[in-house]
Amino acid sequence: MMRLHNLNCWSRVFVLPLMIFSFAYQGCSSMRSDSHLNSDQLVGEEAAKVSEFILGAGDRIEIVVYRNDDLRRTVQIDHSGKIMYPLVGDIQASGLNLFQLRDKIHEGLSPYILDPQISASVVSIQSQKIIVLGEVKNPGFFQAETPMTVLEAVSRAGGFTLDGKQESVLLIRGGMKDPKLVRLDIRKALQEGDLTQNVTLQRGDIVYVPRTFIADVDSFFTHLSTIISPIVTLETGYFIGQQIDGTRGGASVTTP
Repeated sequence: MMRLHNLNCWSRVFVLPLMIFSFAYQGCSSMRSDSHLNSDQLVGEEAAKVSEFILGAGDRIEIVVYRNDDLRRTVQIDHSGKIMYPLVGDIQASGLNLFQLRDKIHEGLSPYILDPQISASVVSIQSQKIIVLGEVKNPGFFQAETPMTVLEAVSRAGGFTLDGKQESVLLIRGGMKDPKLVRLDIRKALQEGDLTQNVTLQRGDIVYVPRTFIADVDSFFTHLSTIISPIVTLETGYFIGQQIDGTRGGASVTTP
């Protein structure tokens, strides 16, 4: 788990402006006319993402070749994004899903083993960092050792404060410069078991819990970004906005 350094200091500097900002936007009412992504579509995409987990530096993978126990390995992706595997050599693993990695190993072993049967599984995740800000008890950066949902991320951040608007949680995906914006009703997930609202997160996702209901998501984000961008830039440096997830470009706004 990675949290903001000197969190109390950060809280004094940023949390109060965020609270004030939320009050200022409680009267917004218009929505973007180009909204086309809804939470049902997102949860469908995310169900696929769990099985098509994108590997990154620091992740540990177990590789097994059927009837070749000497080739069984648990390897860690290094900072250059590569792994070393017997007979194959260096493999660029970062940015691949497990199926693609398996195919690369199959291709590399084929000159030595007839139709090698390979399985690959994630042992531990170190590449996935999730950010939770706003009306949670312990805002900060968190390591997702396994696939994490919005509710799990909020729980890792200590849960909602009394002022947190559970029915208007903002998910920011794709970095601060070119994001997809999704408004989620987490209260439905808690009270009605609506899993379409409790989506699985991806690397670099930002979960923001507002103090008031967000009516105009695009306008809200435009102003919110000026406040949280310094935090994101300072603490993440290289990985925000550089996700390898194949999602479409452009900001998209949704309502449940």
